[in-house]
Amino acid sequence: MPSTLRKSFFTGNPHITLVLRLLVVLFLLVITRLLIYFLHPSLFPGITPSKLLYYTIAGLRFDVVALIYANALYIFLLLLPFHFRNQRVFGIFSDTLYYLANIILLIPNLADSAYYPFTLKRMTIDIFKYISTGDDTANMLPQFIRDYWYVFILWMLSTFLLVYIARRIRISDRKQKKNSHYYLSQSALMVLFFALSVLGVRGGIQLKPVGILSASQYAPSQETAIVLNSAFTLMRSSGQQGIKKVSYFKDENEMIRIFNAEKNYSLRDSLGQVVPMKKKNVFVIILESFSAEHIGVLSHQEGNLNSDFTPFLDSLAKKSLVYEGFSNGKRSIEGIPAVLASLPTWMTEDFITSQYASNKFNSLASTLKTEGYQTSFFHGGKNGTMGFDAFCRSAGFDSYFGKSEYPDQSDFDGNWGIWDEPYLQYIAHKLNATPQPFMSAVFTLSSHHPYKVPEKYKNRFRKGPLEIQQTIMYTDYALRKFFEKAQTMPWFQNTIFVITADHTSEAWQAYYKNRVGQYYVPVIFYEPKDGTAGHEEIIAQQTDIMPTVLDMLHYPSPFIAFGGSLLRSDEPRFGLSFLNGNYQLIQDEYVWQTDHFNSNALYNFAHDSLLTKNLYLLEKNIAVDKDNLLKAILQQYNNRMIANKLSIQ
Repeated sequence: MPSTLRKSFFTGNPHITLVLRLLVVLFLLVITRLLIYFLHPSLFPGITPSKLLYYTIAGLRFDVVALIYANALYIFLLLLPFHFRNQRVFGIFSDTLYYLANIILLIPNLADSAYYPFTLKRMTIDIFKYISTGDDTANMLPQFIRDYWYVFILWMLSTFLLVYIARRIRISDRKQKKNSHYYLSQSALMVLFFALSVLGVRGGIQLKPVGILSASQYAPSQETAIVLNSAFTLMRSSGQQGIKKVSYFKDENEMIRIFNAEKNYSLRDSLGQVVPMKKKNVFVIILESFSAEHIGVLSHQEGNLNSDFTPFLDSLAKKSLVYEGFSNGKRSIEGIPAVLASLPTWMTEDFITSQYASNKFNSLASTLKTEGYQTSFFHGGKNGTMGFDAFCRSAGFDSYFGKSEYPDQSDFDGNWGIWDEPYLQYIAHKLNATPQPFMSAVFTLSSHHPYKVPEKYKNRFRKGPLEIQQTIMYTDYALRKFFEKAQTMPWFQNTIFVITADHTSEAWQAYYKNRVGQYYVPVIFYEPKDGTAGHEEIIAQQTDIMPTVLDMLHYPSPFIAFGGSLLRSDEPRFGLSFLNGNYQLIQDEYVWQTDHFNSNALYNFAHDSLLTKNLYLLEKNIAVDKDNLLKAILQQYNNRMIANKLSIQ
């Protein structure tokens, strides 16, 4: 439509036009930022209208930073003190730049409105490394659009509003006189706007520009997502420099007394001779998104029908050692190294894609290979997914079996890889052909979005309030069929089976939505022959799996682990995770949470399962003990990571 016929809301000088157009974008940034709350209010319990208003206003500081970064070139062009700003060609070019920059700017907030429940943090720059390791994201994009269609609709609506309003805020084509007063005034305004833009990009006049952690000044860590916007967190995390060396303890003996990452579980008999190692097979089963909430034997909710989705796993647990397990992260790319190498991601970047990925580290595969074990990793997903194949090579696995190695591609689920039932049957036969002793691991995939089951089982498995729960039942059935097959094979009786999850899924019940329940996963050890059984009321974490297995085997050499054997009472029992720049330490019946600018928090989650009463000021001695343990762990984690000392040289 010709500009002369288009109805305008405002026609005037370039500076007012610039301000009004930026305000339009700022308004849309705020609205899309708050979607993370309005679409998932149950993840933010206790948010009152007044608190939400406060977070809305506080978040403007971060919105402005993202706004100015995205529009820096557009701002520069409109501030140039020359008459060509009134010309049509310039208007077309600058308008195109404005629309493209800001249509893209709104995408991260909208994407996180669907993605946040899975990660519980605003996306950061590592998301690009995550999605670029393999081609799953590109292949699954049509499915994501179908399942999260409302995000696409919201983006289109935002785009329409942006274009509709901005097209009606125009620079006047009325020419001003070219004299010294014009150039002086325009230059002065340019300097003023540039100065304001610099302040905006820095987030204020403070010495350091605002960062992601600055949001903790306004909200506790579990609520900072409402204050931050995803475009800002992407921009600010792009310059991540890795972790820093820390020196909380000057006396290393004191640090090691509290926590020692160097383990040695060799045993000696009465004559001082090293007890021979048990050469049992080890098979680690990592179940996609198997939250404890879905597992009846682990449910913390009395009479909870919502947890009755794993009848086989519940029956197996009665013959196993079962612990109160916690994941060390919220994503698969964090869970696999924690389980197989006792190597958690307690930093802003995933270990697999970080600058430390080339470090030498020990794992179940590398330690047991030195004792003559054959090692293999199975994942029915497309080869290269999340860099698991590269990680397995670094971890010392002899063989990696992905979708490409699977012999019957008709079992492809159409999305991620091979259905769990046929793939687990395939693994049973592969292990049967593997010389003993062997150490192997499988990472299942059918209980992943888009939560489908094979057509032949369409009406077989009960649905629950969450979409994932039908696929949980399918994978549980696949496990039953696997164990039925495996127990007929000669290697079965001589094997230690470990069952855990990579991370939790979306939650339904309030208990599993707080910062403790969000990490609750199974940690189960099953030995068909000579094994013990019982539900141990002991805190366990993914990083405890490797040291516990090596202790069960009487592994004779020292190694590095950021957990400890669950069989030993002299090691601290804890679960540690890192999210949004803050740490959470679960130990005994307490949870200790760091929160950079606000007061730290201490809760007794055994008696306060929804974490409503902060005991920090009432039980300071306990808080100090937890903080000392956290610092002893982090000093060794950070400094070993930096110095490449993640294994015994």
